[in-house]
Order: sequence, then structure tokens, then C-alpha cells
Amino acid sequence: MYSGKKRQTTRKGLIMTDEKRQIGFIPMSKNGRRHDKRLLDKVDIIRHIPPEVTIWADTGFQGIDKQHPNTQIPKKGTRKRPLSPEQKQENKIISGIRITVEHAIASL
Repeated sequence: MYSGKKRQTTRKGLIMTDEKRQIGFIPMSKNGRRHDKRLLDKVDIIRHIPPEVTIWADTGFQGIDKQHPNTQIPKKGTRKRPLSPEQKQENKIISGIRITVEHAIASL
């Protein structure tokens, strides 16, 4: 359970909330070395979410848009290809909606 990034033993878990910060799903936590997307695949919750529900995920879940058609993930920029002003504005909108998840985590 040792995480080289944190340089200590860590645990990682997923949390799904609604727009009112009500927690809808918390699977069992796993060791901290596991990647976010791999943990999501292990739980296999995506197939239970209807297509008309929008998933607002962070950049740790790259590839989830291939599993669920209605997914919003912030765009990543690189040094060679920086984000355009429109992409930056879109990322701010996504972050503004996703902050409810962060607030739900803080309430735990």
C-alpha cells in the first residue's frame, strides 16, 4: 500500500455525488498505488449509469468517455499544444461543477 508519490502508505477511494453534494456511492477503498481509472474499472459502476446522466470527471479518469457517451472531462494542454481560451473557459465550467464533489469529500 506504499505510494511512491506520497512517500507513505495511502488508501484511495471513489465518491459519486449529485449536484446537491449528497453522496450516492462509496465503494471500498483500495491501496493508494492504484490509478483512478483502474479503480473505477474494478468497481464497474459505469455500466449502471444511464446514458442521459452526465458524468463530470477529473483528468485522472482519461478514457472514461469511451465507456460512457455523456462524459465531461477537462482538456489537457501540453507545452507544444497549449489550451485555447475557449478550452480554458470550458475547463473552468467543468471545474465549477466538479467542486461539489470536493465539498462532499470535505464533509466526510
